[in-house]
Amino acid sequence: MSNIERMFNEFKSIFVSEDLLKENEKHANIVTAATMLNVCWFCIIAWVLTFFGIFKVGMNIMNSIVIRCLVFLALPVTICYAKKGEGKWIKHVLFIAFTILLAMADSMLKYNVTLVMILPIILSARYYNKRFTVWVAAFTTILFIISTFMSVNIGQQDINSYNLIIPEGTTITINGTLRDAITNVPVDESNRLKNIFIHFFLPKFLLFNIAAFACTQIAQSGKNMVEKQKEIAEKGKRIETELNLASAIQRSMLPSIFPPFPEHEEIDIYASMMPAKEVGGDFYDMFLVDENHLAICMADVSGKGVPASLVMMISKILIKNVTMIDAKVDKALTRVNNMLCEGNKIDMFVTCWFGILDLRSGKLEFANAGHNPPLLYSSTKGKFEYLKTKPNLVLAGMEDIKYRLNEIQMEPGDKIFLYTDGVTEATDTNEMLYGEQRLENFLNTHLSLSVEDTLKQLKQDIDSFVGEAEQFDDITMLELFYKKRKDDRVSVAQKTFKADENELPAVQEFVREELKKYDISSRTLNQIELAVEEIFVNIASYAYVGKEGDCTLTIQNDGLDKLVFTFEDYGIQFNPLEKQDPDITLSASERDIGGLGIFITKKTMDSVEYKYENGKNILTISKTIN
Repeated sequence: MSNIERMFNEFKSIFVSEDLLKENEKHANIVTAATMLNVCWFCIIAWVLTFFGIFKVGMNIMNSIVIRCLVFLALPVTICYAKKGEGKWIKHVLFIAFTILLAMADSMLKYNVTLVMILPIILSARYYNKRFTVWVAAFTTILFIISTFMSVNIGQQDINSYNLIIPEGTTITINGTLRDAITNVPVDESNRLKNIFIHFFLPKFLLFNIAAFACTQIAQSGKNMVEKQKEIAEKGKRIETELNLASAIQRSMLPSIFPPFPEHEEIDIYASMMPAKEVGGDFYDMFLVDENHLAICMADVSGKGVPASLVMMISKILIKNVTMIDAKVDKALTRVNNMLCEGNKIDMFVTCWFGILDLRSGKLEFANAGHNPPLLYSSTKGKFEYLKTKPNLVLAGMEDIKYRLNEIQMEPGDKIFLYTDGVTEATDTNEMLYGEQRLENFLNTHLSLSVEDTLKQLKQDIDSFVGEAEQFDDITMLELFYKKRKDDRVSVAQKTFKADENELPAVQEFVREELKKYDISSRTLNQIELAVEEIFVNIASYAYVGKEGDCTLTIQNDGLDKLVFTFEDYGIQFNPLEKQDPDITLSASERDIGGLGIFITKKTMDSVEYKYENGKNILTISKTIN
């Protein structure tokens, strides 16, 4: 900004009172200097107009005024701008110079022009210093007295004062000084001085004192207002700091690192929350209940601002903590609802959509507590559709609500989009809503985008629709892409035994220790132990005829509540599954010897498979344990 623009802005602030309560001495100095500079320019312009005969003022008077302006206005103003208005002495230099100049003008011009002498008193009020304003008023009054009595012989006031006492019709010819011209005119000099005091000095003195009194009150009021404004500003700053801190705490509570579970390649998930105020009442969450179950949540607290944010944080913590204890969405929401109802004197409630996805099977169990229906993308249908189910009552609405458990099957390639009503109820300047149909159309026309790009471009589309209208509600979104089923088949345990029937107790002990890790019924446990015993005894008896060998047993968990037992040996190639099943309708004496054990194994296990690979016999059996 140039100096001229800065000067103009400072001068303009005198009239529009911009930032009046924030004025300080430095700014007041700049304002005073700008006023003095404008007076200087006015005098120069008046001199030019007088030079060309437009103004009927004596040229000798205008020359004198311009010279004095350069000394008493331009020079102090230059010093003030050079010091950028800083310095305790600046204001005294400005006002002394300004008042002296006006006093000189007062001694040369007619009395009605000298009302500009009030200007320094008015400007002094901008310093919000009552003592300084009184000082300026006293200094101005002293200069008035000097100016008035100096003008008796040299100024226009002298002529004005003589007009009050010279007899009407008297003609005076001035060839020299005024005093010489009236030598022969009967004039009472003492009476003239009295008239000067009564008719010229006293009215201005009273006027200046009235202005001074008003300005001292303004200065004091301004000071009080500044102090009050400072107090309010400090409170506002403290509140702003606390709101920023609350906003930071709220943001820190929401998952913000994406992808949140990089070790789970079977999903891709992204979410965002844009509060309408410093803090919001919307929230989303995503957390692993265990290695195979992902919980996702979208919620909206009634109301806005700090109260909503507090309820939001409480609700989020409760939902997660209760779910980690009892991983059932309907039971979790029932318990959270009762907790939120306790002491809910402000009658705030929470709408919530909460679901748990089994990463292995794709089964999604969910409950809806009065929330907006999500959109589900089916890879089979190739489009998004609203997943509309009958919602239950909002959380914190009424105690002992039983929330309905819903279930859908997600297939690899499916997506689910959760949101709050800040999306569909975003309003443009014409009071039109973004709407559910527009949201569905956007998602279906941007199917190729990643989950992150979908949310970012959707927010841009909402902003473009809203235009200049103010955001009045939080905008929160979450999209989950179920890429593939989880296959976490890992070796739970592996051990090698000598292919000898004497090793059977060790094999059985190894199996029992591993099965203790799972909740298995006694019936299933007996079936597994019997099958393991049968297969190991067969290997020990027939794999290595006449020589020693080993058998390696591996126990695996396929991630779908199923255990897989793999037996490997380097013995004679033999596929027990090729042996014909025994006819169990015959008596024991009528049946062929052998084959009954593998037959029972095939009947009690979910699957029995054999292959010969790299010189190894590999026999695999599996059993569902839940």
